[in-house]
Amino acid sequence: MRFFFTFNLFVFFLISSFANAQQRDPKIGYVYPAGGQQGTRFEILIGGRQIARSSEVLISGSSVRGRIIHGYSGMFINNSDDSKVARQIYDNAKQLLETGNVSSKREEPKEKPKEKPKEEQKEKPKEKLKEEQKEDRKEEKKEQKQIAVSQNNNNANQVKDIAKPVEEQALPLPETIMKRFPYFSRLTNPTHDDLQLVFYEYFAPRVDRKPKETLNQGVLVEITIDSGAEPGSRDLRLLSGNGISPPVRFMVGTIPEINELEPNDTSDSPLNSLELWKRRETPKMIRQLEPLELPIVINGRIRAADVDRFPFKAKAGQHLVIGVRARYLIPYLADAVPGWFQAAIALYAPDGKKINDAAAFRFDPDPVLFLDVPKNGVYTLEIQDSIFRGRDDFVYRVSIDELPLVTSVFPLGGRLGSSVGADIGGRNIPENGTVLDAKQGETGIREKSFLGKNWLPYPIRYAVDDLPEHIESEPNNNQKQAEKISLPIIVNGRISENTDMDYFSFEGRKGDRVVLEVAARSLNSPLDAGIELFDAAGNIVAANDDRADSQGLNIGLETHHADSYLNVELPADGIYTVRLFNTIRQGGSEYGYRLRISPPQEDFTVYCEPSSLFFNDKTQPLKIHISRKDGFNGEIQLRLPEWSETLSKTLGKTLKEEVGFQLENSVVRIPAGTEKTTVKLISLPQYNGKPIEMTLEAVATINGQEKRHSVIPVDDFEQAFIYHHFVPATSLIIAKPKGRFASLSR
Repeated sequence: MRFFFTFNLFVFFLISSFANAQQRDPKIGYVYPAGGQQGTRFEILIGGRQIARSSEVLISGSSVRGRIIHGYSGMFINNSDDSKVARQIYDNAKQLLETGNVSSKREEPKEKPKEKPKEEQKEKPKEKLKEEQKEDRKEEKKEQKQIAVSQNNNNANQVKDIAKPVEEQALPLPETIMKRFPYFSRLTNPTHDDLQLVFYEYFAPRVDRKPKETLNQGVLVEITIDSGAEPGSRDLRLLSGNGISPPVRFMVGTIPEINELEPNDTSDSPLNSLELWKRRETPKMIRQLEPLELPIVINGRIRAADVDRFPFKAKAGQHLVIGVRARYLIPYLADAVPGWFQAAIALYAPDGKKINDAAAFRFDPDPVLFLDVPKNGVYTLEIQDSIFRGRDDFVYRVSIDELPLVTSVFPLGGRLGSSVGADIGGRNIPENGTVLDAKQGETGIREKSFLGKNWLPYPIRYAVDDLPEHIESEPNNNQKQAEKISLPIIVNGRISENTDMDYFSFEGRKGDRVVLEVAARSLNSPLDAGIELFDAAGNIVAANDDRADSQGLNIGLETHHADSYLNVELPADGIYTVRLFNTIRQGGSEYGYRLRISPPQEDFTVYCEPSSLFFNDKTQPLKIHISRKDGFNGEIQLRLPEWSETLSKTLGKTLKEEVGFQLENSVVRIPAGTEKTTVKLISLPQYNGKPIEMTLEAVATINGQEKRHSVIPVDDFEQAFIYHHFVPATSLIIAKPKGRFASLSR
């Protein structure tokens, strides 16, 4: 009995220790605002867990830098003493803004009214009365002198003047409050917007005042974006004595940006908005919201029961694209159902009538709306959560602009070593076609982020393969019209109408293994492909709707694996027919696909997790996940790039000599059939601890040829309490404790 009790106690402490260790790891919950314009400098607030003592901001790429201003161990005022002092700081700052000088607004000490002598005083000797009056005058002068000294100190130090304690008692120091909570430091030289921001964050009635543990700590960061910074998404991490946080997305944009200012949840006039505040017994709204000038990016957050509305000026003839980035910024929430912020938007005309609304864009949860402006006027955009939730990490970016948005591409890729001319369609497209570069590099999916000099906030995705290419030819809508093809081949086609079905036929032999793979949804096509294989007698040999990736690795943001895949051994000699269709019976120019029909093209992709390694010990484990393609089951070797002869010759020294790292073995051999393992990366004495980007290389021999692929760093994100997804990062980052945090290392 005692044995079982001791064993259970040991297991309990083991689990508790593991859970506590997990809780000690830094984790970013949100970044607000989650981006900025080229050539600007601004502050962002990062909320999360175990991040208050962060020492450095790590941002991928170049020309974007972050400097930590202050860390916060708690971002919510949760006791009456703090609240009293914080409110006095706010009230005094408001007075400062209204008068330009707090002390000049304060009441000067008034002379005490002369009291009539009481009966007993009348009876006192004149000499005694004079002595008492003299003492009274001394006390008055002493009080006046103390007040004057206090005022002089206040005028000399504005912070102390703003933060004067409300009562002479054991309350927190005002300077302490200003350092402990975000945004209060702005009140040393406040604007109307600063006051309104602080009031909403700390004093206005809100239902989500209770702090959330995973979002309770914060870091205030100054961001600098150079004017020549490349637009698009970056990885942002925080480095602290506890480790490196998994990355979150931070956007670099090209047009002006603003941050929302609450309250903005009424579509009525500002006067009615003030009345709403009055009914809640709060002070008046400090400023009225003016219609926005376009183009603009709006940064905001949806809190509990929140609806944000933004009026903007539009001119007749403009072709506006209103695009939301919400789930894209924070792909998965571990403790919410659904496991992400599901934004919904609506658009209202100048007369208040709803023009349109959206809660998604095709299969993307982030909505997009188009507006061909019929007449000049002030239009209103509304955004909220589709099921009326709200949290501090429901962060969004909304762009309103005549930006180019590509909605269709054909073909969706090409053969390696070529330049592919593609027809594109969409909104505000500056040209009718574009060139997809496939001349060099590896096979796989690529992105094109520019059309000429025009940046594409929603990049074109296309595939590069090394098999012969073919463009489908209509009509091929039934088995009799099936287009004859020879294997191996990649067919580029479109489901052009709701009832369209594409048929292809090929000759096969018994025992041959044939792979049929559709790439559509993975290339931003809205097609939800279904595929069927028939024998010569018209019998179904095999069929597939959604690829079964969900049973293995969930890579990226997709939760619906809509691309089809079959790997079939042919049962007999004869002519086989393939039917490809849209399972939801929709079609159009944007419903493109690439259909590969070929013998198995064995290959592999290797992922390492996490995307950040923190060397608080000499050795750190790195989890390896392997996705094997078309039945490949062979051995894979994992190496550092130092084993590349070309790289070694270029550097003149190995990576081991350059930065001080090595794998536990020079070459790590991953046995045949293995899909998951762990390797160790070793830090050598010459490593100085500076954060660096690392690359791992995976090599295998397939059919006598060596194939090399870079290992893709990923992080494990939990969604809705149970599902796990591996989200790719830009790079593998390595660092170790330094400076005042070094003592925290083991």
